[in-house]
Amino acid sequence: MGSLFKWEMKQTFSSKSFWILGAALVALPSLLLLLTLFFADEYSGYNAFLEGLNNYNAFVIFLIGVFAGIHVTGAFEGRKIQSAVMAGNSRFNILMAKFLSFITSVGIYSVVAITISSVIAFSMQGINGFDDSFARAVIVRSLVFTAVEIAYSATCFFASMLVRHLGGAIGLNLGLMLISDIAVQILFSFDWMIKYLNYIPAAQTMLVLGDISNENIARSLVSSVVACALVVALSYLKFRREELK
Repeated sequence: MGSLFKWEMKQTFSSKSFWILGAALVALPSLLLLLTLFFADEYSGYNAFLEGLNNYNAFVIFLIGVFAGIHVTGAFEGRKIQSAVMAGNSRFNILMAKFLSFITSVGIYSVVAITISSVIAFSMQGINGFDDSFARAVIVRSLVFTAVEIAYSATCFFASMLVRHLGGAIGLNLGLMLISDIAVQILFSFDWMIKYLNYIPAAQTMLVLGDISNENIARSLVSSVVACALVVALSYLKFRREELK
């Protein structure tokens, strides 16, 4: 599978869509943060940092589904998946290589975007306003937030496995991301739902902004791993029975 993963990453890095969407996911949240800080002086460096994370998640909702559609559905339309199967590779290894290249890409987007927005936040507003140590409030939170974003984005990977038309996959992904985000915000108004939302990556993209306790870090990471494992399992159940044409 290692050679398949290397081939997938090579294909990903040579794709214009990877760089165009990556540039958008990095630049747009940073530009929005700059505009926010320009017109609002009351932000501390820490609050500006959190605003940057929130901005990034907002653009993930709108753009990551496009990348997933191109990355997964586009590979079927371009017969890259079919060629890999015909070359004698197992379907599970093909799926895992595709999934690992997808989450690696999302991880790269997240780390770069968060780093740039953090530099903007602290350089403009100062390194202040923390309710915890810098390492925990910023570095640990950023890493956990990245893991949660990967798990949240993985939903689009599975959705793209269900649709063989690129436009349809992108539309489905956008709908799923928007609906899940809105649904989670509505459910937060019910106190009895919070204990369940703690284990949903879509909800943790919001919860991590306010709760970086050991308990919530554990919940975030466990729910992220479980969500990714579930996506792989469901995607494989679909793919192993797929009639490739």
